[in-house]
Amino acid sequence: MINTTCLFVRGFFRGAGMLQRMDELRREKEELRTEHRTSQTVATELRCRVTDVERKLLEEKSAGAMLEQKERAWERERAACAEEREELVAELKHQKELDSVS
Repeated sequence: MINTTCLFVRGFFRGAGMLQRMDELRREKEELRTEHRTSQTVATELRCRVTDVERKLLEEKSAGAMLEQKERAWERERAACAEEREELVAELKHQKELDSVS
């Protein structure tokens, strides 16, 4: 009888220990799930930020290319104006020479 009681008590405590360990494992599993969800949220946020930065960079590159095109057009226009000015100065000089001869 004592052996039976002893076996019962050992079995009871072993079972209680297993239940306690199962509860610990459940809590650990929930903590890991929470950490995983948090990691996924952070990763998603970082992906969004990277996408935004890449989009802004492309916009800036496009704006830079457009600015370069405008600068080249302005340079051509400036060169044309300078050439026209030189032609007008030469024409004015020639007109003055003709006026002084006559």
